[in-house]
Amino acid sequence: MELKKKFKKIGFVFGLKREMNLVLHKNNNVVCAYGYGKGSKNATQELVEFGVDIVINFGFAGSVSKNLKNGDIVFIDKLFNERKEKLSTLTLDKNLMRSLKNSFKFFRGNLLTVNRIVANKEEKLNLVKKFKSISVIDMEAFYIKKELLKARIPMISIKVIFDDLSFNIPLFIQDCINDNGELKKGTFFRKLVLNPFIIFDLLKLNIKFIKSKKVLRDLINNL
Repeated sequence: MELKKKFKKIGFVFGLKREMNLVLHKNNNVVCAYGYGKGSKNATQELVEFGVDIVINFGFAGSVSKNLKNGDIVFIDKLFNERKEKLSTLTLDKNLMRSLKNSFKFFRGNLLTVNRIVANKEEKLNLVKKFKSISVIDMEAFYIKKELLKARIPMISIKVIFDDLSFNIPLFIQDCINDNGELKKGTFFRKLVLNPFIIFDLLKLNIKFIKSKKVLRDLINNL
């Protein structure tokens, strides 16, 4: 891992705990934290207090570009929030780029951090009309970078596309997720009893999730 040669302490920050749990091999060189939305500020502060030299933001994200599909890896160049503020991430050095290209196919793009789940194609395309340069959306990267600026710690953001423009995240999913991004089982089973046919939407969603999860796990543990 080229980064381990260059930086003594590396922070991995994720949006969700289930993303962080994909880290298979932990050592004294790497510390992990998670949090999405404005909660990502606390996760970032944990890494700053640990004294990291660089932070890598991993996680799933949504595509708002027809060129980015489920399972694609995107290295983020610029970050925006919904007030059109703009921040930049650390430029990847040639050695790291060369190493990654040997193992993975990846894309470059700009990201918009939003404050809600953007579930369907129409909503995503409306965002593209407003933020013409973006190709990826998430719920934490901008907040993380803004916090790291205060501590003058560089950041790399690497996203794996979960939901692309070819499918919509079912609307009922939003009601079944708590503030930590975890499934509210009681709510979920009530909806399933009332409408058993949602199981077909869940099966399709799970196929997409399995693919993107494998890509993210391989990326994290081989970077």
